[in-house]
Amino acid sequence: MKKFILVICAFAMSAQLYAENLRVFVAASAKDAMTEVTSAFLKTRKNDNIELSFGSSGKAYQQFSQGLEYDLFFSADSKYPAQIVKDGQAAGEPHVYVLGVVALYALDSKFLDGGVAALKAKEKQIKHLSIANPKVAPYGVAAEEILKNLKIFDVFESRIVRGDNISQAVSFVDSGAAEVGLVAYSLLSDPNKRKNAVIVDSALYHKMEQSFVITKHAAKSALAKEFSDYITSGKADEIFKKYGFGTPAR
Repeated sequence: MKKFILVICAFAMSAQLYAENLRVFVAASAKDAMTEVTSAFLKTRKNDNIELSFGSSGKAYQQFSQGLEYDLFFSADSKYPAQIVKDGQAAGEPHVYVLGVVALYALDSKFLDGGVAALKAKEKQIKHLSIANPKVAPYGVAAEEILKNLKIFDVFESRIVRGDNISQAVSFVDSGAAEVGLVAYSLLSDPNKRKNAVIVDSALYHKMEQSFVITKHAAKSALAKEFSDYITSGKADEIFKKYGFGTPAR
């Protein structure tokens, strides 16, 4: 009996010895989708752990470049992963995991009629328009691009409220701090929110190739490589699509 217990203890210690932990940054736009993708991946890896941190891509890149360690970096664009490679801080090349989709979001359906192209006609009714801060969030860059391409940026510039990340831009609309918002469609997967959204024509903003990279901190990590492979698999694509993302050709 004692021998049996010793064997079980040795097995448990061995399992813990080979367990891995990953520290992963994820752009706020992919929070819901990546949470589900990660849970699905870990179903067969009970001893491993993946810690997800969410926020704006720009702020996370600044923190990473100042010494905050992430094993994988999932951005809302391709710019920051490419910069991590350029900085010599990557363990490989970036990969596109999803294509971002921008939506017009409003709790009052009257602001959705006619989509984003009809916003100018409703300018007197719109006191605040919510977007993410373009200085640190790629979805904020896309939002400003949309407004400028429609030639209505000057109309709404003084009424724009900028969230620290795209999740906060959504919350501004939810709280009533803004009548409308240009946000990530992926954060509106709840049926009650999705009915309050209209997808913006992708021709109005540059293609949002949301990319990720394994950093130098996980250069020798088998878990990082396997997680990376799963992220670019058909199984993960199905989950990402459910949240409203486009997926690249594999």
